[in-house]
Amino acid sequence: MASLAEASSHNVPPETFLHHYREIRDCKRAHADTGMAVARAKKSAKGAGIDLDALKMLEKLADLDTDEAELQLRNLRIYARWIELPIGMQTNFFGEPEPATVSAKAAAEQREWDARDKGAADGRAGHERDNNPHLVGSPERAAYDRGWIDGNKIWLKGQAKIAAEMGPATTTNGSGKSKANGSTANGTSRKRRSSGAVQPSL
Repeated sequence: MASLAEASSHNVPPETFLHHYREIRDCKRAHADTGMAVARAKKSAKGAGIDLDALKMLEKLADLDTDEAELQLRNLRIYARWIELPIGMQTNFFGEPEPATVSAKAAAEQREWDARDKGAADGRAGHERDNNPHLVGSPERAAYDRGWIDGNKIWLKGQAKIAAEMGPATTTNGSGKSKANGSTANGTSRKRRSSGAVQPSL
């Protein structure tokens, strides 16, 4: 008697196998490329004198909202004091000296990067393009929009894949005849509104 795995494999058409094989290989290759790029970026940062462990902690805090990040920092100091860790005993939690002041140019570049990063995240999540929270005409608004466009391409690709896997859905009208979703009763096409159709002013 054939095993369950053998029995199942016989029901898979070669076209289906090859499609998924290519998709998995492409994803693994893209993941490997990204991993190597991150490793190179970290190596470059370390060479420039960046403390990668501190950077890792900062990245975790950056992913939190402001209130949660402040709460975690406060709790960290409390816990450090409880175990009598020297850093928790200091009046000035971060000690001296004060960090260098960021130049206006570098601060502006960081704000634009943050805006674009947020826009890309919103685009990947399928949020509307006009959710852009920045002032009309500002560099941050334009940066958010560029990021949204890049992220939305990924979202649309995912939606197209889902639609292709589901196939054409059908519904039954009052006469008992089936019709494809997206069409009106008289057969005319009803276009869905795309999230990319919104064109806010920048």
